[in-house]
Amino acid sequence: MRKFERVYMRTLRQIYDTERQIVASRSLISGSVADVRLIATLSQILRQSEEQVLRIERMFTVFYLDPRTEASWVATALLRDAWEANANRLEGGTQGCAAALLALKRYEITLYESLLRWSEQLQLDEVIPDIRRSIAEELVQASALSELAYTEDPNDAAISHTEYAALH
Repeated sequence: MRKFERVYMRTLRQIYDTERQIVASRSLISGSVADVRLIATLSQILRQSEEQVLRIERMFTVFYLDPRTEASWVATALLRDAWEANANRLEGGTQGCAAALLALKRYEITLYESLLRWSEQLQLDEVIPDIRRSIAEELVQASALSELAYTEDPNDAAISHTEYAALH
């Protein structure tokens, strides 16, 4: 196997691991979410990650390979950050959790775009539509998370006002 093919397969295994980690983290992150908007976004992310896992498994089948993962430590760290931000609502809360998940989505987009360019270069026409669909879904998810990460939560203002009133 040429070096280029090894890099392609490594990237495919890493995005597979990333999507599987997202699915596996379902109860860890969503179980403690209080913000209704974030709950809805997480539900969509988890559903789409399940579909993306199936698409990636089909890609492995096209290559006559069994699906395998390669540890994606970036995904592990970002999911941990999302959980910690959500668990510590005063320090991160919805915005912190959304920001960590947004970083994870950007990482996924980068991996999928690399796979797309390489697939085009290798003329792997069977996998290109699935990769494009995954990129489109990731962009939609990133947009929703960006909205949550960078807009002020009205509940945060109420908490701040209450804390200020209690102290003064």
